[in-house]
Order: sequence, then C-alpha cells, then structure tokens
Amino acid sequence: MRAWSFCLVAGFGVALVSACSSNTDDGGGGFVGKAGSSASSTTAASSTTGAGGSNGTSVGSGGTAGSTTGASGSTGGTDTGTAGSPGTSGAGGSGGSSDATDGGGGSGQPAGDSGGGDPKTNVSLVWKSSGCGKALPANQVPTTPGQRTGYTEFHVQQTGATLAATDQSKAVSRQFFVRVPADYDVNKAYRVVYITQGCGTLNAGRDATYPLFSESLGGTEQAVYVAVSLPPNMPNNTCYDNRAGMASQEWEAFDLFHNFVESRYCVDNNRIYTAGYSSGGWVSNMWGCYFAGIPTPPRKFLPKWALRGRASVTGGIVDGNPPCNGPVAGIWIHDAGDMENVIAGSITALNSALKMNKCEGSPTIPWTGATGPLAGAGCKQYTACPKEYPIVFCTTTGLGHQDQQNRAVPGFKNFFDLMNP
Repeated sequence: MRAWSFCLVAGFGVALVSACSSNTDDGGGGFVGKAGSSASSTTAASSTTGAGGSNGTSVGSGGTAGSTTGASGSTGGTDTGTAGSPGTSGAGGSGGSSDATDGGGGSGQPAGDSGGGDPKTNVSLVWKSSGCGKALPANQVPTTPGQRTGYTEFHVQQTGATLAATDQSKAVSRQFFVRVPADYDVNKAYRVVYITQGCGTLNAGRDATYPLFSESLGGTEQAVYVAVSLPPNMPNNTCYDNRAGMASQEWEAFDLFHNFVESRYCVDNNRIYTAGYSSGGWVSNMWGCYFAGIPTPPRKFLPKWALRGRASVTGGIVDGNPPCNGPVAGIWIHDAGDMENVIAGSITALNSALKMNKCEGSPTIPWTGATGPLAGAGCKQYTACPKEYPIVFCTTTGLGHQDQQNRAVPGFKNFFDLMNP
C-alpha cells in the first residue's frame, strides 16, 4: 500500500516538469518486501570506520492526514566501512550550455565521434579501469547466480560538497553494495551499473534495487552491479536528494562511488550505466545529464569519465539541475496513468537527451529489444541517434507507479547490450 506522495507539476517552456516526493512501502519504495532487515555485517577492506546507517524512518514530515506510516527502516549498520577516496575536484565548473534545465549539451565528446583507437576518446572500445588485474577485496562475498548473495557492503564518506555551497549536513557516510559475477575474471572489464531504489527503507540498497543479475527475469550475471542505498540524512524525506538541484549531495556521491569501484574492480570505463526506479529514476536522469561527456574545462565531480547510459522507470526531473555535458544513451519506461510521478517528467528527460545527442525530430521504429512483458509497452527507438548513444522510450498503461520489474530487468539488459564492444 502507498503511504503518501506529493507532486508538483509546473510548466517550463513547452514541457511539463513534475517534482514528486513519496513515502511508500511498496510502489514508491520498490521491492521493499524486507523492511527492517539489518545491514550486512561485512567489513570493508579499509580499516576506516564508516558511519552506520540511521535508524529506520517512519512517515515523512508533512505527511497527509490519514496516511499510514512508511515501511519500517533497518537499523544502522554495525560494520566497519571504508571512507573511500575523496571526491575529485576539477578546475572550473560544469561544461555545457545553460539554456535548459536538463539539456544544452556541453563540450564533451561529440555524438558519434569514433575517436580512433584510443578508448579514452572512442567509446566503442573497452577502457579498462585501474582495478583490472587486482584481486577482489578480501571481504568480497561469494556470488550465487540468480540470488542477491554476493552483494558486499562498503561505505564512502561525503564531505558535504555540492555544485552550490558546501553543506555540512550532507557530509554523511553513504552505503552501497558491490556484486560481481560468480566467475569474475580480474582481467575482464565488465559493464558497471549503479542501481538506485525507490523511496522507503534505509540501508536497503542490496534488497530494494532491481535484480538486474537475474537471468531468469531476462537480466545478466555478466556485469558489476553497485546497489546504492538512500542517504542516511534523509534530505528529501525518505528519498534520494533528487529535488535539491545544484545543492544535491548526489553529485559528490556518484564521484565517490565510481572512484571507489574503478580502483578496486575490473570495469569498463566506457560502459558505466545507471538504472533506477521512482526516486532512483530521478537520480538516473540527474546523473545521466551532468555526468555525460567529458567536458573542457573539467566538471567539478568525476572529471575523467563519462556515464554512457541511463535507465529509468517512472522517474522525472526537477528544474534547477546543472546543464548537461555531452551525449548519453537513455531508456525510459513510464506508465501513462502514473499520478505520483507524471509521465511529463520522463518526456522532458527524453527531449533533453535527443537534443544532447543531436537527433531531435528523429523518426522512430518499434524497438526490437522490447521482449517478453515489455513487448506490449509500445517501445520506440529513435533511429537518427548515433549508434553509440541509442535512445528508447516505452509507455505502458494501467500500471500506475509500479516498479515494473519484469519489464525493467530484460529491457535494461537488452538496451545496455546495444553498446557492447
């Protein structure tokens, strides 16, 4: 059952932009069937003590009258976490035009630019991370195919830095979980997918995110998955910090996550993806804009690498985010009747991506990757977009704000496969 949801819908230019905050124990939370489970007791490789998660939250402040309490939160983790490396500070601000909230296009790699034989400039090639050739962290949990086992808990310490002023209330320890294939090869660069959950339970990234590894659902084990928990300071009720725009703590968070993963695991820096549901879908849209391309001058966070693609189910975008920095692939799944996060938000993100990828006004065809339950979702692919940065939009009906796991798992896998080397 849903506890409460708050949405603002406003007109910006032609497109509608929705700003929603929800506190739910199923739809908005997504996969919160294990509310109240404690954080893993796995220790990180570093001896630095990470801050434990906050106690579970009840109903968010300002809940509407008559709403039920949110899902019970899990207790703070008692494990020892690594503080992670500090966020990289680049010279200058974010690149790109400032003519649109989620668009513009910066001075990153042009769409369709092959870049020759250098993986740093040719996204079609494999760009091995600095973690390639290294043994797995000593505490890595063994993976059982098809199950959530293998997710190993880590923490990175945020400094409170944002794209606006530093905010010490956002200097918190961020919990995330890393899962590798059971047959992980230290010399094989895998795609890496950062998966974000819906609003709801803290310390639940491992259990509350899409099981993209599930091959029985149409996913794949052959990837490194990073499941990201909600921030413990609860800057946006029990959601990610997806409504703060330039002052969001999620910009620094992604910088810290990828610097940690890139240096410890063998991943392909040309195949960095993000996928999320509800509030997590908002974060995917945020990251997929700011972290697209490699601009000059370098952006403040994650200046060396670019996010290749974003995937979102029933997400949105809020006014006030930084300009985009280059082309990015994108797939959106959104129900036309979703009243918690209206579809206009995903359409705004779609139009922005078409602009960044220089394929506005592109003709469309039915997307062949829409298999199984996704086949009836009216998925369309924009044919004029560069093959390095495909764009797909799927519209369902009658499902409201559901997480659509049975569509998202195979859909996201097939979409990411479009960018295989």
